[in-house]
Amino acid sequence: MKKLIMILCIAFVNVFVAMASPAAINFDNLPDDSKLSQLLVDFGNAYPAIKNPDLQNKDKKTSQLKSAKNLYNYLKKKKKANYDEKLFQLLAARCLYNFDQLKASEVTKLFTDIDSAYPEKAEHHWIYGNYLTSACKTIEGNNELEKYMEMKDYYISEAFIQDYAYCQFMCNTPFNAYYTLTNGGSIPEENVKDQELLRIVKNQIKESSSKEKYDANTVWHISDLEDGWHYVYSTMLGISFPCKPKWNLQLNEFSESSPAICLLGPNDFSIDGHSVGISVLIMAYPESIYTSKEKDRLMAKLKITKSEKQEICGKTFTKYTIEDPASYADIRNGQMGYLYEATINPGKLSTVKCEHPTDLASKAGKSSENKSEGNQTFYAIKPSQNRIQEPMRIFILVDSCNALKDETDQLLEEMFSKAVFD
Repeated sequence: MKKLIMILCIAFVNVFVAMASPAAINFDNLPDDSKLSQLLVDFGNAYPAIKNPDLQNKDKKTSQLKSAKNLYNYLKKKKKANYDEKLFQLLAARCLYNFDQLKASEVTKLFTDIDSAYPEKAEHHWIYGNYLTSACKTIEGNNELEKYMEMKDYYISEAFIQDYAYCQFMCNTPFNAYYTLTNGGSIPEENVKDQELLRIVKNQIKESSSKEKYDANTVWHISDLEDGWHYVYSTMLGISFPCKPKWNLQLNEFSESSPAICLLGPNDFSIDGHSVGISVLIMAYPESIYTSKEKDRLMAKLKITKSEKQEICGKTFTKYTIEDPASYADIRNGQMGYLYEATINPGKLSTVKCEHPTDLASKAGKSSENKSEGNQTFYAIKPSQNRIQEPMRIFILVDSCNALKDETDQLLEEMFSKAVFD
């Protein structure tokens, strides 16, 4: 019997070789259980066909789903299943969920039970992260995979790298996925193991030119909520800037005759019960279309009282202080504001730093780009634009008033601490 068990386990390992989630499981920790071994072999043969949702072909996968259900039920009834057996139960649960054989709440409860029993272990975060990604809960999946990395102190396998890159791609952050697959560019593309994933990621990246015209939705993107902030970001420009959910926001197109513009309107301030807004205008000119006349026209409209240098996210800006007592000469106590200027060279990781993950589940049903086929809805992920490979002249114009000077300075300090210009 011992020899039979060994043969079955070796067969099972071979079935799962080079696959993602099963690499999280330590086969040496599986018990000598002939029944379990046979169930694992059956599940191993079925796994490639059911690891991803495919409801249109559900009827063709009856035997594969039966293998997953048999394994899941066997381990569910087992009174003293160890950690790695629980991982297989979670893996089978994910497959059953893919075909509506198990509720999401049941998968989550199983994960929660494992996490409570084995808080020091990391591997269940990998499997659960994959499950969340396949369920289009991409940000949650990304968080679980990052938790796995942190718990493993970043000593991670190649199989995990592929899973993590796939999750990043599904989060609509292809530059981060490319960075992961190539280890920040240190691995030549031809040496990347998952060439198909690399090809898909590269197809999602489009080159940008200062000589072309792009609409606002191509230039700018708005992230999901992150710690109370949205981020208006542009991989094309190398910019990421925070924005509160209820602020006024205007974004414009970009062409060789006009800069890219983002106008933010923080509107959560008041003076003596009167609502008062602040405006933050960001303008980005590729160096090839910028002329000093642009700055001259801007400066001519402003009452500049002094200039100094200020570091913003590691870049040196010139900061001009604006003061005009004749403007806003009411409860606002005169105009006050700033103009920031800098020339930003394209960094090696500009696009990686600027990207923000998207939860595809939150986009389903909300985007005009959704397509429905049968009972399934598909969200079309937009291509991402590469950084324009030339210096970018950045202007940030802040318009406020003396009555809100302290609030303005505090707001800018927080916003700049979260911004990226690269």
